[in-house]
Amino acid sequence: MTHFFSSLLALWLIVSAGLAQEIVISFGGDVNFARSRETPDPVWVRKFGTLRIEETTAGLAPYWDADLNIVNVETVVSDRNGASSATKAFVFRSHPESFRHLMELGVNGFALANNHAYDHGFQGMADTLGFFAAEAARREIAFAGIGAGDAAFAPSIVTLRGVRIAFASASFGSGAFGPEYGPVGMAYLSVPSHYDRVLAGLREADADLRILALHYGTENMNALNPGQRAMFRRGLEEAGVNLVIGHHPHVVRGVEADPAAGQAVFYSMGNLLFVGGAEKDSAPLGMDYGLLGRAYFQKTAQGWRITALEAVPLKGVHFTPAPPPPERVARTIDHLNRLSEASVGPGAAVRFTPVEGRGDRGAACYGSGWGPRAQALCCAFARGPNPSCDLPDPM
Repeated sequence: MTHFFSSLLALWLIVSAGLAQEIVISFGGDVNFARSRETPDPVWVRKFGTLRIEETTAGLAPYWDADLNIVNVETVVSDRNGASSATKAFVFRSHPESFRHLMELGVNGFALANNHAYDHGFQGMADTLGFFAAEAARREIAFAGIGAGDAAFAPSIVTLRGVRIAFASASFGSGAFGPEYGPVGMAYLSVPSHYDRVLAGLREADADLRILALHYGTENMNALNPGQRAMFRRGLEEAGVNLVIGHHPHVVRGVEADPAAGQAVFYSMGNLLFVGGAEKDSAPLGMDYGLLGRAYFQKTAQGWRITALEAVPLKGVHFTPAPPPPERVARTIDHLNRLSEASVGPGAAVRFTPVEGRGDRGAACYGSGWGPRAQALCCAFARGPNPSCDLPDPM
């Protein structure tokens, strides 16, 4: 009996030692705050009506409680216009106060590389970069994807809860606004030398976790593009990336994971709060929502592993994003599961289960020895004995 309790105590010490090394990352897709060629306002957002910015973000506000909360900045961030192409169909600019508002809510990770980063030319990119650089002097934020010279390819590194996280981003495109051609420039996924340097920067970073945001894919198509999986998985295989976050298609694509290796890929998050985009709510199931994801990472003796993943479907992503009713959430999660399996095969696809009592999300939980936040989520899914749920509270 003494040996039993000694073993139980040893097991509890192993589990509890890992609790201090839990990191949670939340992430969504495309964000902007004004319609095409509209002068943005620091207070009001206009789309099928006018709301204060606090009202349009109210449905998202409860979800920014992770350690790192990431969005894609699908816009120039500036209080002035720059030179824009008259032939470009959509030209976006958001007021800096809009993104300060997101920071006040808890958003602290910003992917800057996308096809709207250069909507106001090199000046617009410089303004965006200047805004985030100034904010980084005041608060701990990560931003990546545009920069001066080689800095465009380098990851941003932040330390959260004692864990160093490297974050990089890159976008499809012609390469015309690369840092070779202006005082600042963007990292292009579609320029081989750019993507190689982005991956090298992540691989060589002095970091515990690595995150890569990639802007790529045919719009309004939820199947993977030919070659997309191999392209995205280069981050996992060549740079040891733990989480790849995709966006640009404006619809959600499949999800895959290798929990033991601590790696996951969300191939497209769809829109998050995309005022400049089309209304999606009336589209068919699977095309009518954006996704807010969450990944729970746990440090072990073998390295980082994933203990849980979450998927929160959101409607109203053109103006007032919020989860739909639980019945629609369940149907959407089922569609996402089938889409993931069709995209990457049943062995790699993540299978989310609607979370009882929450109604707004699906979750996938892995293993045991969870940190406190994964434990709060995952004990509802535990089948049979699980140390994270069954050990007595030593206090």
